[in-house]
Amino acid sequence: MKNLYFKGKSLDNIGRKRPEIIDCVQYSCNNYARNGRSECSAHNIEARDLFNAVLADINCFADMAVNDEKAVRAIEKRLTETDQSRAKALEKERKKLNKRLAELDRLFSSLYEDKVMERITERNFEMMSGKYQKEQLEIEARLKEVTETLNESYEKSRGIRDFLALIRNYQGLKELDATVINALIDKILVSEREKMADGTVKQEIKIYYKFIGFVDELHIIPTKRWAAMPAKNCTVCGVEYVPGSGASRYCPACAKKIRREKSNESKRRSREQKRIACMNCPQKMTD
Repeated sequence: MKNLYFKGKSLDNIGRKRPEIIDCVQYSCNNYARNGRSECSAHNIEARDLFNAVLADINCFADMAVNDEKAVRAIEKRLTETDQSRAKALEKERKKLNKRLAELDRLFSSLYEDKVMERITERNFEMMSGKYQKEQLEIEARLKEVTETLNESYEKSRGIRDFLALIRNYQGLKELDATVINALIDKILVSEREKMADGTVKQEIKIYYKFIGFVDELHIIPTKRWAAMPAKNCTVCGVEYVPGSGASRYCPACAKKIRREKSNESKRRSREQKRIACMNCPQKMTD
């Protein structure tokens, strides 16, 4: 586990200097942007914080790949230890399955010979051949699964070597751009900000690299404008919570309940207005 602490620059401290664009940008959850709080929370992160964390992690791996062979072997062992143990068990299972398939072939041959020589009835032949055929199909399906899993395990072992060979080229990296990100990273997951016992606010980042996936989570201290936001007490239930904005008045649970109540009330008013409008409509005259 790595702990990287970046305080960043607050916009309030930049003064008269024009801030860089990255210091004016923050990212929030795509699922939240599409579906709102019913699906997820915003869990924002400042672009500068994310930039610093990813850049530092890439440089950490690059330095390790170039200078620390012991650490490289430790990473390789940790990422493949479970896969190697599982691969041995799967190889053993594959041999056993192939052996049983060969036995079934011999049984089919013997069964057919018994039928031709009229040593068994047609009914018994159909019953036994159906049983063998079902087992054969089940074994072939399992063999396919085992082979695919083994191939994935072998690819992961090769992937670790490929990743370490690739990331060596990025030692001393100073800037991130789309080319670097696309070459090294599959995805990045960002957690909610969490207030610690000492009053600081921390946030977890998980980087999934090409070839090897997730290795270690990063823990950062968000930029001051988020970290400095004091805890509040919910105006409904009184529970203490860390607000996502200065205008926040309710804890997440109460906010969800209030939004639901307001939505229901809005629907009720709309139905009532339609009912009244319908009652006031002039009736059609009929001859």
